[in-house]
Amino acid sequence: MNTSSYPTWLEINLSAIEANTHYFIELTRTPLMGVIKANAYGFGSVEVGKTLLQAGAEWLAVARYAEAQTLREAGITAPILVFGLTMPEEVDAAIANDITLSMYSFEIANIYAQRTKAIGKPLKVHLKVDTGLGRLGVYADEVLSLARFALEKGKIEIDGIYSHLAMVDEGDFPETEHQTVLFSNVVQALSENGIRPRWIHLAGSSGAIYAPATRFNLVRSGCALLGIAPRNTAPIPKELRRVLSWKAHLASCKMIPMGCGVGYGHAYVTSNEEIIGVLPIGYSDGFRRLPGNEVIIDGKKVPVVGKMCMDMAMVRLPKIYPMGTEAVIIGSQGKATIDLEDLANRWKIGEVDVVSNISLRVPRVYTRD
Repeated sequence: MNTSSYPTWLEINLSAIEANTHYFIELTRTPLMGVIKANAYGFGSVEVGKTLLQAGAEWLAVARYAEAQTLREAGITAPILVFGLTMPEEVDAAIANDITLSMYSFEIANIYAQRTKAIGKPLKVHLKVDTGLGRLGVYADEVLSLARFALEKGKIEIDGIYSHLAMVDEGDFPETEHQTVLFSNVVQALSENGIRPRWIHLAGSSGAIYAPATRFNLVRSGCALLGIAPRNTAPIPKELRRVLSWKAHLASCKMIPMGCGVGYGHAYVTSNEEIIGVLPIGYSDGFRRLPGNEVIIDGKKVPVVGKMCMDMAMVRLPKIYPMGTEAVIIGSQGKATIDLEDLANRWKIGEVDVVSNISLRVPRVYTRD
């Protein structure tokens, strides 16, 4: 690994992803769908997808068709589910590339049926049920009608059925049990009418860990496999490893006299002679312009001072360091650690918000133990 040419970069430990995948499969004893939407939360969908499959995942899932196409072009042949909207003009390509699409309304089912008839090839779908999230999906009392409609209209194969839990990420709420029972009843009703999808999935990362009854015969996980806490109200389970580090090289370091302003608007003024370093990271990289930020240099936490710039941040240092000295934004150095949880708490957002908003201009470097 050579990071000397990068001003700032992410290090993504593929061995940690493998370990998390093994743990998840062992915990749930259920086939795993690795969720790698939004470029695997910013970690890199192709590299992460291949790692998950090598570690035992059977499925991958994305949010949009273009993301699935990227995986196919990279040589990934495993089953892929698209959660969200696939545009009508993309359906033919989805069929050709053996991508499984979500069927969440009569309108989209009709489009799928038209395209399968037009090209004479079947399309695999997973039927999406809205059990209480209020997002995509038909209600429980419409599921049987939608399934029959799709099967009668065209060459549509209902390979799976799924729903999303609304409250399990926030803690133990009765809504989770209610959604689980409702979903189970829908699956039973389909079965009694001769419609038996192979794959039945309700649990995401939090459901699979904290609500075993939601596992059915396939579980989904994205954030937990990437070392991100799946539940907003609890720290990451101790069995899961952190995957991501964010680092930068010091751009400059100099003594600034007492009473001088630092940065735009002189939001920070030196109270004595102070050593100020400049890091090549800013809010356009995903390092938020909020008070209280810190980084680690020489194994010690140092404060970010002044108003953060688009591409640079200033830090107060205890001594002069040479250009190129390594700074850690997320991760460990010496005995000091700044974890994803620390940034999420400081910025008052979820851990997944932190990582998914790190700019793509920050290079991703893949490491192993």
